[in-house]
Amino acid sequence: MTTLRLAAFAVLLCAAAGAAAPAASAAPAREELDASFACASPAGWSAARRPDGVIFSAAGDPSGVNPVITVRYVGPDNKLYATVDAYMSRITAKPDVAIPGWKTGAVSSAKVAGRAAKRVVNEESDFVPPHALTTQEVPVREEHVAVPASRGFYVLVFRAPRAAYAAQRPIFARVLASFKPKL
Repeated sequence: MTTLRLAAFAVLLCAAAGAAAPAASAAPAREELDASFACASPAGWSAARRPDGVIFSAAGDPSGVNPVITVRYVGPDNKLYATVDAYMSRITAKPDVAIPGWKTGAVSSAKVAGRAAKRVVNEESDFVPPHALTTQEVPVREEHVAVPASRGFYVLVFRAPRAAYAAQRPIFARVLASFKPKL
């Protein structure tokens, strides 16, 4: 039965991947993104479907690090993140090597789609352009929200340069408010 569900999920995602990204509009429309959730697609952002969800990307940030919203489903058989608590523990654990600008926030409670969720905001730095001899450090803020499902959980992540985070955060808030899990 699980194999059948996964096969149906993959077929739906392949069909969804062929659809064009929605056109920019004043109010983002709800969009059925795959077999496991639906949410609003941010106006003017591109959408790339993945086997486990979708990645929305904004373009044109002057820092060279564009804001990104990732929405994905994590199945119960995931060896790295078996539960919401395991996910939060792993993304707040001190890294083995020093990461410039790295700072973890405290895990807090949140409510998404009527479900008790967990949230954390971490900070780090990106270096642009990547793989160049001379780069510029761009401080980045990354917000993770983990929402339990009947089996597994969902992760919604908003990542943006710290300088643009506050201005772009309402877009992530709309995605969170529109998020409708199906599992």
